[in-house]
Amino acid sequence: MIAFWGYNLLLFLLSPFIALYLAQRYVSGKSRPGWRERWGHLPPAFQWKNGDRPRVWIHAVSAGEVVAAVPILRELKARLPNHDFYFSVITPAGYEMAEQQAKPYVQGIFYSPFDFTFVVRRVVRTLRPTLFVSLESEIWFNLLHILKRLGVKTAMVNGRISEKSFQRSKRVRFLFRWAISNFDVLLVQSQGDVGRICELGGLHAETASHLRVLGNSKFDQAVNRLTDAEVIALKTTLKLPPTAPIWVAGSTRSPEEEQIVLGVYTELCKAFPDLCLVIAPRQIERAEEVCTALHSVGLKPVRRTQLEAFEGTTRQLVLDTMGELANVYAVATFAFVGNSFPPVVKGGGQNLLQPLAHGKPVLFGPQHATIRSEAQMVNEAEVGFCVKSGEEMFQRAEGLLNNPVLCRDIGQRALELMEAQRGVSARYAEAVAELVS
Repeated sequence: MIAFWGYNLLLFLLSPFIALYLAQRYVSGKSRPGWRERWGHLPPAFQWKNGDRPRVWIHAVSAGEVVAAVPILRELKARLPNHDFYFSVITPAGYEMAEQQAKPYVQGIFYSPFDFTFVVRRVVRTLRPTLFVSLESEIWFNLLHILKRLGVKTAMVNGRISEKSFQRSKRVRFLFRWAISNFDVLLVQSQGDVGRICELGGLHAETASHLRVLGNSKFDQAVNRLTDAEVIALKTTLKLPPTAPIWVAGSTRSPEEEQIVLGVYTELCKAFPDLCLVIAPRQIERAEEVCTALHSVGLKPVRRTQLEAFEGTTRQLVLDTMGELANVYAVATFAFVGNSFPPVVKGGGQNLLQPLAHGKPVLFGPQHATIRSEAQMVNEAEVGFCVKSGEEMFQRAEGLLNNPVLCRDIGQRALELMEAQRGVSARYAEAVAELVS
């Protein structure tokens, strides 16, 4: 309880600054979607009533975490057929992805509440969950405390603690020890995560039976490999040349990173003049900014949403739609996954597995703390390559373009790696279902 009162005293002391921050988020539009829900006012249809079935609340942050959550959600729903499921997110991108991928499995999707006690209590009273499942590194102190006090079972799944988060969290170790103590099970991606959680939570790996390594659920994401005919059809839809090599640069996050990509692309075009570029900014609202950057180096990009009115074929395409990138990787000769050259967000790194699911070699930059386990795995399998500069990116890309046999060999190894790692989500669901069965 000391940690509870200390945390809430800190919130009280910081309340003027928090109020200014939230006001700025609202005015800027970043937190405006779901504003009432963030303050605990869920739709009337979410209100629990006597006789309703038991409820499971699953929480993820943004689009990437939703992708990791959906395979677990699907498996958990199969094991708990008499439960209703509700899904919360924090970001608009997460909400949109949940609408696309999680909606068939849940009774409702909503924005997660701010971590104030009166807000959290309002949401918990409305939902009345039996089980709360948190994805990856989502730790909200008041939420976990209140759920635990009300007897709600709590689970961390696909858990991970990045090195950067670990170093930051050590400064307030007593808070994290309190938060971690409120989980009934801690199910994590790697042995390294076990070590970091043990140090933060004051646990011993040998005796903490509720702390287990189960792997990365993102390997179970629903990315269906396209047939050759489907790839040809997709190229036609995207108005890309049918036989030209294609570089797909996905989830780029900053102008600096895109300048590296464009510098390498323009150099590659000197040796491979028919090379096409599909670039997908992580935030689609940046699409026009990306187009301007391409124009500035003499390229002629077309936005995906404007293709219908475009005549002929395009060699530079800016993907400004949500939910398409996973399939678009199928048209690639090779891929680059962004948020991995500085400046990066949350330690760096995005989804490496989507291009690998289509058997595509994947490049990524030196900053990838949020996907360190995936990065290590693909490096060891030699299906993905960390490039530390534009020069290294050029050399690796040139090597792939000059050696189609190597690309095919890498592609086959990528498919074998993906297949060997499948089934993690079922193990997560099995362990979580035991809490309420």
